[in-house]
Amino acid sequence: MTFKKTFLTCSTTLAIGIGLLGSAHAAPSENPRKQMSYPAWGDYTDAWTRDDAAKIELTEDNTLPLLEEMPVDIVTDEVWIWDTWPMTNLDSRTVNYKGYKVIFSLTADRDLDFPQRHWTAEIGYSISRDGKSWDYQGDVFPEDVDTPGLREWAGSTILVGNKVYFYYTASGSEGAGPNDAEYFTQKLVVASATISADSNGISFSDWSEHEIIAEADGEMYQTLEQSKAGPIIYGFRDPWVFKNPQDGQVYMLFEGNSPGEEVACGTTDGVTNPVNPGPYGANPAAANDSSLPVSPQAKYYNGNIGLAVANEDSMTEFELLPPILHANCTNQQLERPHATFSGGLVYLWTISHKFTFSPALQDAGVDGLYGFVGPSIRSDYIPLNGSGLVLANPPENNEQAYSWYMMPGGFVEAFLDNVQGEFAGTLTPTVKMVTKQQTKTTFVHTFDDAFIP
Repeated sequence: MTFKKTFLTCSTTLAIGIGLLGSAHAAPSENPRKQMSYPAWGDYTDAWTRDDAAKIELTEDNTLPLLEEMPVDIVTDEVWIWDTWPMTNLDSRTVNYKGYKVIFSLTADRDLDFPQRHWTAEIGYSISRDGKSWDYQGDVFPEDVDTPGLREWAGSTILVGNKVYFYYTASGSEGAGPNDAEYFTQKLVVASATISADSNGISFSDWSEHEIIAEADGEMYQTLEQSKAGPIIYGFRDPWVFKNPQDGQVYMLFEGNSPGEEVACGTTDGVTNPVNPGPYGANPAAANDSSLPVSPQAKYYNGNIGLAVANEDSMTEFELLPPILHANCTNQQLERPHATFSGGLVYLWTISHKFTFSPALQDAGVDGLYGFVGPSIRSDYIPLNGSGLVLANPPENNEQAYSWYMMPGGFVEAFLDNVQGEFAGTLTPTVKMVTKQQTKTTFVHTFDDAFIP
């Protein structure tokens, strides 16, 4: 296949750009990374290391307040709502289509127990005139559509002209049962439709077929069969499609795992980071003058952020490229990867759970939003705030919220999971983040609503 090769040349050193706050700063002197750029089609993969993750600390800049009660009205009493994303243009900015904002969410009937929702998930959508009050519209795909999986998991939705492209994860193979391996397959899928709007809302018509556009290959990305050796099934999901402002090419990020049954890990990490306990307590994995052992199970923790490139101007044909970031021996799941672009820099975002950190790191890890900054989509990335942690649940309730989605301008949306022991299954109030000196973040405001700007 042919695609544009107008990217930065290999080994181009980062010229520090303009940060989100509008001023230029040199990279922090304590960070030894060279911040090199590499061709998007190259084979360089950066690493989120155990040493990085061991620096995770809960602070007032990254720890969300404990909720004593539900802060918002639920969007709908028909379905549970969790992973959510807005309809965007290829530049990742939210679309206001003829006066409507549109969001898409994974949904399941509220008659189901909340923990069981994943196995019947379907994509629903909601609309809003003001970006704050949301009106649930039901399933986005017509009932008679033949989708290539047993359930639908997260993705992205892109408007091009009057056509909408729905990228999502088809999970499970038709006819497979819970005791069959094929029940857990994951494939990346695209379908398209024409969008229209009137006084009654948004609708979609002229549907295309649902096409599988990528599957794990076992060479760059772990397959289900390879993952059976470890304690957590593989990930090949969460397609997020965008046009790279640096080369004008369309790419797709997704969650994957490094190939093979296991990865190579060392025996110890010489972690010697002084810790200021602060109001949130010390991080037991980053205690001063400690040596963090590597569990024998760490070899199964191999999450990565994958990359695929569109075939020329196609929105439906993609070719797999090597991953851009891996967390081998550190974390098994780098979920829902996405990016924002500012000042010539790429901000890479992902979410992860406490339990998906490698065993010796689970005392440090939290359910949270993690971020990295680099000079290009394939580059040396600096973990934001030293560890990568950007937003975390309060220590009193690590399962309060999840699936944070960073939008341009620093607006972050997520879903409420568990509030004071009660399952919520609805959207969180939006959080506003700011980035300082390109590598430091803090949240500065919490809205009253699930605000999509």
